[in-house]
Parts: sequence; C-alpha cells; structure tokens
Amino acid sequence: MPPYNARSGENRRKAHRALLIGVDRYEHLGRLPGVPRNLELMKEALTVEGSGVFDPDEVTVLLDPRGRHTVGEALGKAAEEAEGLLVVYFVGHGQVDTYGGNFHLMVAGSKVTRDKSHPFSNALAWHKDVMHWLWESEAEHIVVILDCCYAGNALKELDLNPGKRFALFAAIREGAEIPVARTATGTRFTREIHRVLTEEPAEGGPLRGGDVLLAHLDTRVREALAGLKAYDGQDWIPVEFHQGDDVVLALGQGEGAVPPVEPEPKPEFVPASDPERDPDAVPPSAFPRRFRDRRWRRRGVRRSLVPLLALALLGTTGVIVRNLLPGDGAGSCAPPMELRVLTDPDLRATVQKAADAYPKRDSRGCRGIGITVYGAKATDAVAAFQGSKAWQSPDGECPASGECFRPQRDLGAQPDIWIPAADSTWQRAQDTSAAASGNGKVTGGSVVSFDRSGPLAYTPMVLAVPDGLSLPPALQTGSPLSGLVSALGASEQKAYVLRPDPENTDGALLATTALYPPKGTALPSELEQGMEGQLTPMPGTSAELMCALAASPQNTLEDRAAVLIPEQTMAQFNLRPGDKGRQSCAKDTLSGRTAWYPSDVPVLDLPFVHVTWKGAERDADRRKQEIKDFYEWLTGDVSAQRVFTEAGFRGVTSDGYPATPDGHSLLKAPANTRAVHSDKLPQNGPPVTSAALTDTLRSYRQALGPGRVLYLLDTSTSMVDKRVFDGSGRAKDLVSRSMNSLGREDEYGVWSIAPASRKAHADLVPFGPNDRAAAQRKVDAAKPVADVNAHVATGLRDALAELRGGPSEADPPRLLVLVTDDEDSAAIKGARLTSLVKEAQKTPRVRVVVVSLQGGGCTSGALNRQLTAATGGHCLDPSVDLAKELQAEVAKTGTGDAE
Repeated sequence: MPPYNARSGENRRKAHRALLIGVDRYEHLGRLPGVPRNLELMKEALTVEGSGVFDPDEVTVLLDPRGRHTVGEALGKAAEEAEGLLVVYFVGHGQVDTYGGNFHLMVAGSKVTRDKSHPFSNALAWHKDVMHWLWESEAEHIVVILDCCYAGNALKELDLNPGKRFALFAAIREGAEIPVARTATGTRFTREIHRVLTEEPAEGGPLRGGDVLLAHLDTRVREALAGLKAYDGQDWIPVEFHQGDDVVLALGQGEGAVPPVEPEPKPEFVPASDPERDPDAVPPSAFPRRFRDRRWRRRGVRRSLVPLLALALLGTTGVIVRNLLPGDGAGSCAPPMELRVLTDPDLRATVQKAADAYPKRDSRGCRGIGITVYGAKATDAVAAFQGSKAWQSPDGECPASGECFRPQRDLGAQPDIWIPAADSTWQRAQDTSAAASGNGKVTGGSVVSFDRSGPLAYTPMVLAVPDGLSLPPALQTGSPLSGLVSALGASEQKAYVLRPDPENTDGALLATTALYPPKGTALPSELEQGMEGQLTPMPGTSAELMCALAASPQNTLEDRAAVLIPEQTMAQFNLRPGDKGRQSCAKDTLSGRTAWYPSDVPVLDLPFVHVTWKGAERDADRRKQEIKDFYEWLTGDVSAQRVFTEAGFRGVTSDGYPATPDGHSLLKAPANTRAVHSDKLPQNGPPVTSAALTDTLRSYRQALGPGRVLYLLDTSTSMVDKRVFDGSGRAKDLVSRSMNSLGREDEYGVWSIAPASRKAHADLVPFGPNDRAAAQRKVDAAKPVADVNAHVATGLRDALAELRGGPSEADPPRLLVLVTDDEDSAAIKGARLTSLVKEAQKTPRVRVVVVSLQGGGCTSGALNRQLTAATGGHCLDPSVDLAKELQAEVAKTGTGDAE
C-alpha cells in the first residue's frame, strides 16, 4: 500500500485534525519550561508553507489544560471531526505505577496518589482514556507522538484495533525517563522532529523531491539522539510503530509536491428528533458522556448518506440482507439486553469466566443477552451505593483541586448485579449515613435498592505461611489472627505479615479488622508502617501481592512473608509449572505455602445482589427475569460451579452451604492436598459489623498519614571540610529535594544539631505545618557553623520527644531523618548507644532513617546500623542513589506525592 497522504488528490478535501497538548506547569511535579516552545515548533512543522500536511485552522493547540476532562473534550472533538488524518501530540510528564505499568499522561491538575489501584488522580490513562477516544474516531489514519517519560510504555499497553491505520512515535523506549530540559528552547526530541520536517533539502534532511514518512522521521531523529543518555544512564532510543501503511508527515520540497487545498465547508446536520429526549430511552446519565456524543452527533454529510445507502442495499443486495437474518425467517433478532456486573477486584477474573461461559443465544440463534463484568475498588463501590443519586445523575463540577468522585467515570455504568466478596459489604452499602461511608466521597440521596439472592461460592481468608516458617500445628484452626501473628513473631525465623490494600478488596478489609489488635495493646501505624517498609506500595489484590513478592528485589522476602489472602489465591500460587490454573507470574519459590485459618475473619461468601435503580423501569420485568436466570445458572448448573471450583473456590450445596471439593477442584490438586483443609470448611467467626469495618478504614487511613517528619541536619565544621554540605546531591540538597514528598497536612521541620549557641539544636525550619517552597528556601539558605561539633545524641532524644508529642488520639506515621558525616556520632558507643537505642524503641513508634555522607557509613557506623534496625528504618550511604532513596523514605510518611 502507498503511504497515506492527507494532501493527495483523493484525501485533500477531507477534514484533517491535529491536537497539540502541552503541560509545563504542575502543582505537584517539576516544571517543564520548554513546553510552550515545543507547541510552537510542532504547529510550524505541521503547517509550514510548502511542506505542511495541515492547514493552520486544522490544528488545535492546548497549553496547560487543567484536568483530564478538558483534554478529553478536546481529544473527543478532534477525534470526531477528523475524516482523514488525525495527529495527537503530547508533551509533559508521563508516569507509570510502581510495577512499571498503568501508563498515564499527567496534566496540570494531576496528582500521584497512595491508592495502588488508582495511582494517579485527574490524569489521562493511556489504555482506558486516550486509546478509547482514538478508537471512537472514524479518521482514516491516526498518528500519536509522545514527548514524555515512559513514552515507550504506550506501545506495551497498546490495544490495537485491526481495522485502524495507526502509528505511534514515542520519545523514549519503555521504562526510561527523559532528562528534563531546563531551558525554554524546547525539548531535544521535538526540536529534532521540527528539524527533519521543515529543513530545506540537504544532507541528512528530507529527500529531495520526496515526502517525509514516519519511518524517515524515526530514522533521522534516532540518528540525532544517538549517543545521548536517558535519565538512568540508558541509551536514549525513540520507538516507532505503525499498523497498516506508513503516513506522510511532510510534503517533498521538489518536483511532485502537492500543494495544500482548502477543504470544502461541510453542511451542518440537525436531527429531526433528539433520541436523548425519548421518554422510553435509557437516561443519558447511564452512559459516559463520550459514548453519548459519539452516538448522536455524527457528522452531517455521513448522516445524510445513511438513508441512500440503506435504499441501495435493499434494492440491489436483498439476498445478502435476508441471509443475515437468523432463525426461521420470522424476522430479525431483538436487540440483546445488556446486564452490567460489578464485582470485587479479587473476583473479577473468575466472574468474567463465568459470564463468558453463560449460554446467551436462544433456539433461533439470536443473542438474547450480553454481560459486561467490571471490577471496582471495594470502598469506592460502597461509597457510590451509599450516595447512589450521584451515580445516576451526577451534578456540579469538580472543585479547583480536581478532587472529586464520579461513580460513572471512576467505577463505570450503573450495575444491574453486584457481586462483592463478602456479605458484610452489601449490608454496609445500605447504610447511607455519613458516618458509615467512612470517606465522605459521595453525597446525595439513595435511588437504589438491593435484593440479595445468596452465595455463588465460598473461600476463607487464610494466613498463607511459607513452609520454611514453623508454627505450632495446634494453631492451624480455631486461633484468632493476632495469635497467629504473635506466634510468627516469636519464631526463630524473621517473618513478616503482608496483606493487600484494605481499601481495594473486601477480604483485605476483613483481615485488617482482625489484624488490628484491641485498643491499648498496639497501634495500627506500627503494623502498617512495618508492611510499607517491606513492600511499597502495597498491591491492590491478592494476586497482585503474590506477583509483587515474586518480582521483589529482596530475594528472601517471598520466603519470609506470610500473606493474608483468600484460600483460592494461595491454591493457585501453590501449583507447579504446567498445572492448569497456575498464575503466569508465579515462581517455584512462591509455592509450598500452607493455609492457617484465623477464627476471627469471616469466610468470603460471594453474595449475588440484584441492584434496582429508581427511574429505570423500562424492560424491568424482562431484566428481572434475565437476572434471575443468570443467578440460577451460576448456582445450579454444574458447568457454572466448575468455573469457580477450578479457580480454587469452594462450591455451593443445594441448601446454600459450602460444598466439599470434588476431583475437579483446584483444592484437590496434588500441590494443595497438604496445604488446605479441603474436607471441611473451618469454622470462622461471626460477621463483622459495618461500624467495625468503618473504624478499621478510619484507623488505616490515619495510620498512613498525614505524617510527622523531623530532619536533624549536621551543620558542623567537618561537613564543610569534607565538602558534603553544599552542592547537588549533598546534605542541604538531599533534605530540600526529599521535601517534595511532604504536603500541606504533614507536620515537619529541620533542626540544626550544631547550633552556634549552647542549645542542643536550632530551628532552620520550625516543626509544624509548613509552606513547602518556603521551607526549601530556608534549607537552601542554611549556613554551617564554624568550630562547633554536632550534638547528635541530644538532638536525637529531643527529636524523638517532639515527634511523639501531639494529641494522644492521633496515630500518625512518624519519621526522624539524621543527615550527617558520622564524625560526631562515631564516639557514641557502649552504654550511651544502648540507652539511645532503647529510647528510640519506645512507643509511639518513630522510624529512624540515617543518611550517612561517608562512604561505607552503613557498614562501619554502629549508631547508624543499630538505630535504624531497632526502629524499622533504613541506613543510606553513598553506595545508593541518596536523593532517590531518601525521597522514597520520606514518601512513606509524608502525603505530598499523594496530593
């Protein structure tokens, strides 16, 4: 096929569109001063006289759009209007999650959050948002150019539509970051694109008399960037991909060049009636806006051709049309009814398999029903049902902060069926009081009612303990979770207890309620910070947690981590290579876990809940019957139950109780015969109340922030003598940069522990709420003190007391950071060191991080090693990337990166 040319004879009268998006100002990320120039360069490259493939009025420039919706509307408009070529260009920050996936484009209001299932707020998800809008377009050829970090991840997450001609040009390959350009001249990648598309014919430029294709552009830009390095030292290599024929991005400068032609104006089309006002239609609010726009606002010329094409088909190809009708010739099939199923993230894969296996066609071959399954964060689902009016009819705009919860946008369309993991979850959703919601995300009345039909399957929550860790056999059943955790802590091996994010899944929340001990015996912050210290961020589902252990750089963590997960998840990861049902990320070292059944964590019972919405009465009787049929098939059909048992769940007996696993059950696989109690379901405790779950969520959120952070900065003479005080990557710079992980709600301060007076410390930044920019300026302006030693021990004691102060009912995470060259701490030994370590171990817990600016300071410094080990902190020395590691440590306590 010849390359697609928007200015060729057959294409030049079509509507072409280019959308150029640039973000240079962020509230929570670094500024990119070259972005405005980038947009100028790209527009010039695409519209320059003689070679540009677009007219100026076909190009839209969007600088610093605030919020994903602003970008979404512009992208949707360009995608809808484009008939021929659609080019989308983005320059700004790109981000991925901790596991290197979930690629997002960040706009002015975007934030990085602590929510593992939704790691970015008010950002554009590449797969969910951008690709969806692009595939909605009827453009003949689509080109996306990304000038941002991790741009190559877009190719990894590409969901191709075989019928589309599509091209992607990414500034850098997967997993790599671009060095930030600090000048206003534009980024190197975009400057090279501009050069290749606009320069006069010359050596290395466009071929004389020939057009510049995307393949040419990739080759020339790649050559220009050869030898340059990405942020982490990797080679800077752009990535190009195209499906279908190539595309012309600049017209040749010599003979044969095709001049641009003004497109003819298109007539406006106004439909005679508005389907959105049809009283029998589904309310528009039940569909995302972008679907409604695409459904009813087609371009006028194409809409006017539909009746003519239909008449032509009926008149000349009637046989073809008739042969497309099913059945006995009685007529066409009725439109299939769509059932929407919302489920817990831990259950989504299995529920999807069951929905796929459900027989959906009648005796005539007509497709009578369609089933859409989607998962949602468990606490979000509860909050959305509690304020269900906002789900059905969202009103108002997001505040300026961009923080708002829109169920249609963030969860999906209103469900007909809800399958949470636990009975307590749907009961909590019925409590619409503000106190019960636990998060205040959604306000407004309830327009929803529930009809619970019964359980679909069962699985108990278990403490999956690696076989290398020993526990008394008598504790395997009948013991509370706190007893199992205490026994692990008392064992000779150093064991850790991990659990998925309790905001995300019902099972993790129930386990957390049992994990938090009674008031007065310990603090949730100690448990949560201990988990965060081993695996950050905590994965959202049980399978993701096991996969994270498999990928953990700490090779021994997977052997020492006992995990609170559903029994069926443990059974899947116990399988050996080649066993049916084994997870793709599993490793041999993850297998060999035994289930210990805590007596105070309820069994997950997968209730089937029929959801009814006020104002959605159309086809109510038929819908009710279809839902009933689906439920009866799920619980009564052998093939349906096998979907669950083959995934490791326990089936349901005719009277609604857990069934004994049969030979098809994953629990009966050889790898699980000794690992689980398959003959009977262990008796677990009574259901947990809504109030208890709400209290658990409140304690969990409080335990993770806002936090209290106090820096002790060594300003003694030796810091200057050793040249570790001023300059990039040195003491002041490390403290200042790590403050990017602190937010408005955090309390923090910086003390000098080598004060000019007789005091033990001097305030560089007073401890308390601070303006981050002002605090960073104060640190940058700090001066060393001549001929003064650092008061390390006294400073540490005073700092511990300061961090432990405050209201007794608060339980924030606490962090003490000591930044020193070790000269004045080397003499702290013997009884003085023992006393200081005991002081640091007191409650409330304070985690201590020592930044040793001396080579080998974490191996030679007794204070550094013992203090950090005793408090669950870390020692950092020049053997690691100090700036990166310290910012990550502060991020575990501060909320700045989550705002």
